[in-house]
Amino acid sequence: MVAFQRVVRRASLGLSVLVLMATTLAEPVAAQVAPAGGVVEVTGYRQITLDDGSLGPVTVVVKGKRAAAIRSALSGLSATSSLPDCMETVDAFKITLLTHQGGRPTYVATEDDCPTPGIVSIRVNGKTARNFREDCALRAAVIAALPRGRAEGTRRDEHHCSI
Repeated sequence: MVAFQRVVRRASLGLSVLVLMATTLAEPVAAQVAPAGGVVEVTGYRQITLDDGSLGPVTVVVKGKRAAAIRSALSGLSATSSLPDCMETVDAFKITLLTHQGGRPTYVATEDDCPTPGIVSIRVNGKTARNFREDCALRAAVIAALPRGRAEGTRRDEHHCSI
């Protein structure tokens, strides 16, 4: 590291700025990996429409195998830099990780329902969201965690996943 710092000091201003930008923009490869501990909350919606948005939120605490499946699915998402050009979008579901029940969210994943399948925006410790392509594993894990007969808007919004 010391040798690298010496090289950077000797480099031209342009190269120094480039190296600084690269190290500043670089994030850990596992930035989307959900924390292993804490509480997992999933919010689904009774109704999802473009006209009215996401209505009737249903939030449940998810434990055990279902929480592990959600964490695993989040970790498997592929990053995307392209964002859809959608006129309107609604949230299909939200996953919130807290250090303890009633605590402050440390990790929030929100599925924006445009395009199909959607884009999952993940915020860690309130920092700017990174975007990932949603996949059927995450959708299946979320739907499995939601109670039947409630959050039917989220349950019906399967995006052609065979759940």
